[in-house]
Amino acid sequence: MGVAFGQFEPADGYAAIQNQCSTNHHDQTVLDLSVQTEAGPVIPCAGLAILDYSEELAPPCIEVNIFGIPHPLYGELFPQHVTLYERQFS
Repeated sequence: MGVAFGQFEPADGYAAIQNQCSTNHHDQTVLDLSVQTEAGPVIPCAGLAILDYSEELAPPCIEVNIFGIPHPLYGELFPQHVTLYERQFS
């Protein structure tokens, strides 16, 4: 299972959960978050967190972390990461 992370670019609805994302970096399951590709399908994963440090740091300072993306989907979404990982062991 794979892990992905990157800069989070909030949409209009983010304001409703921003406080929770700024103050709770341990367990955001109550938010019932999901992530999807630009094409629309939801990406299955074991967990998802938005880490908002916008009050402490200058932008960009909101990160999204996605945990437990199943194989082979992870390889389809992030082939360059898989290639770099495999090169370590060849």
